[in-house]
Amino acid sequence: MLNALRQSAGSWVVKIFLGLLVLSFAAWGIGDIFRLQPDAAVITVGDTKITSYQFLNDFNRQVRRMQRSLGPTFDTQQARQLGMVEQVLQQSITRALYDQEVAELELTISDADIATWIKRSSAFKDSFGRFDKLRFEQVLRDNGFNEQSYIIASRRDLSREQLFASLMSGTHAPDPVVKTFFQYQQENRVFEVLSLPYDKVSGIATPAEADLTAYHEAHKDQFMAPEYRALSYLTLRPEHLLEETLASDEEVAEAYEARLNEFTTPPSRDVEQIVAEDEAAAQSIAGRLKDGGDFYAVAKELADMDKASVKLGKMTKADLPEEAADGVFALASGQISEPMETGLGWHIFRVLKITEGGSRTLDEVRAQVSRDVKLEKAGEAVFELSNKVEDQLAGGATIREVAEALNLHHGVIAAVDSQGRGRDGQPAAGLPKAPEFIQDAFTVQPGDEGQLKESGDGSYYLVQVDKIIETALRPIADVRDDVRKAVMAERRAKAGAAQSAKLAAAARSGKALAALVQTGVSSVATLAPMTRQQAAGDAQLSAELVKKLFQLRTGEIADGPALSGNSHSVVRLVKITKAVARDEPDRLKQLDEMVRNSMTEDVLAQYRAALQKKYDVEINDSIIDSLFDELNVRG
Repeated sequence: MLNALRQSAGSWVVKIFLGLLVLSFAAWGIGDIFRLQPDAAVITVGDTKITSYQFLNDFNRQVRRMQRSLGPTFDTQQARQLGMVEQVLQQSITRALYDQEVAELELTISDADIATWIKRSSAFKDSFGRFDKLRFEQVLRDNGFNEQSYIIASRRDLSREQLFASLMSGTHAPDPVVKTFFQYQQENRVFEVLSLPYDKVSGIATPAEADLTAYHEAHKDQFMAPEYRALSYLTLRPEHLLEETLASDEEVAEAYEARLNEFTTPPSRDVEQIVAEDEAAAQSIAGRLKDGGDFYAVAKELADMDKASVKLGKMTKADLPEEAADGVFALASGQISEPMETGLGWHIFRVLKITEGGSRTLDEVRAQVSRDVKLEKAGEAVFELSNKVEDQLAGGATIREVAEALNLHHGVIAAVDSQGRGRDGQPAAGLPKAPEFIQDAFTVQPGDEGQLKESGDGSYYLVQVDKIIETALRPIADVRDDVRKAVMAERRAKAGAAQSAKLAAAARSGKALAALVQTGVSSVATLAPMTRQQAAGDAQLSAELVKKLFQLRTGEIADGPALSGNSHSVVRLVKITKAVARDEPDRLKQLDEMVRNSMTEDVLAQYRAALQKKYDVEINDSIIDSLFDELNVRG
């Protein structure tokens, strides 16, 4: 439908129609969308202004980022509901405060520094570490920038970083604090655990009917039926028209030729490389390899490259530097090249695997291409059908009448919840495949005529709500077995906790846990040494119990529920092993960085608060309201 509109938009008839539409907007008072001032200040901080254009750009950039994570259906309305307007507002105020301070301190970044910074950014480099102009432009487009706006934004970012560096250059994490964190996180403890599964606890009284009724009443949330809806629908999908759609041999051959690259695999090589500083270093490396030196060991010793950094992965000729491509592709599997010089320096390549290229013939892919041609033609037919459906609906026809007249897929669903499940908890049979169908079904109200909608998957659907079955407490007669199981589980857990408490008391009096084990009921085991973090992930130790265990002294006892929720544990602390900082320098370095970052965040928070007192912050709510009129937002 959109393609058809685009194609017709060039005609003079459509242009006149759009002109009249614009005039009608103005006549009805909707002309603000054309009168909105892009340079109007949304935020003013001292002499620094954030214009409506900048603010809306920032907001839309955030929406696009969310769409990359959540999919294209995430829209402006959802972003507003999630509080993204306020989030962007606060971010803009913070940046404006820093920019105002930067201006007052007369900090600036030269054009040469900006250019150097951009060329060094890993985001704009190809697989060989070179600045890639095309990649640079693509990344900017994907994030809503052009080159000029990105340079302006980068200059501001780097100026702020210069400001931050002057504030934070002396920040240092105190050694006692870092070592305390290190000891807390890395201390190891060994535990002996007696485990008592709840399902092994005996002597549990069978609940009477009164007990079931009382539990059912006291725990209504566990036994509520969700809201269900009874629906009528019709759906149009290209797949529905495949049997009646034809694809000629000429059409299939033409589509194959157009998609030949898709069916062609270029030759490739799995390649590794050692990069040398100069020819002498390259020859030295090559000599060591010829003498039988291990490729990875030589790379580490003579080029300071680890195993991960030497791997280039699967490469075609086009992926390799032009000066090396032919030479690499002449190597046999496992063979190491002589030193090669390219614009990037000196290299020694090794080929691990050879993949020969080739193309699948038309006969090999005929079924796939033929189906795709039919689907494309069927998609056009579905569009035509959708127009006929809308015409008949406008004439007052019901869903069933339209579906029967045009031979469309339609049906009724007696009950479905918002997750697409029927009363039996299973996916409801017959649901249209359109991803948006269920969401729309739970926004339409009974009596609404419904609208034919185009789905993101290329299909169309229309849904009407015949009846809403409100959420309600399931009668005990329908869930008696579930209630009985819940009551028994609760009683077993209470009995298990009581029994474990007695076992813990016996252990504290001097009895060994092994002596307290009952065959077929409980078991005892000594766990491997573990830190707090590792203990928190052990199925036999809940968070509540872990907290107790790391407060014990050697030989002391604690008891509590297991993480699994299926048992109780009685635990003796067997051994404590203090962490030794010199044994884990990398971990100590990480903690030092963590503490320093935390201190930095605290300093910046105080600095922001001081700047807010130093500079007046003005927010123009009326402009924000006009920006987020639905006619103006383009998420």
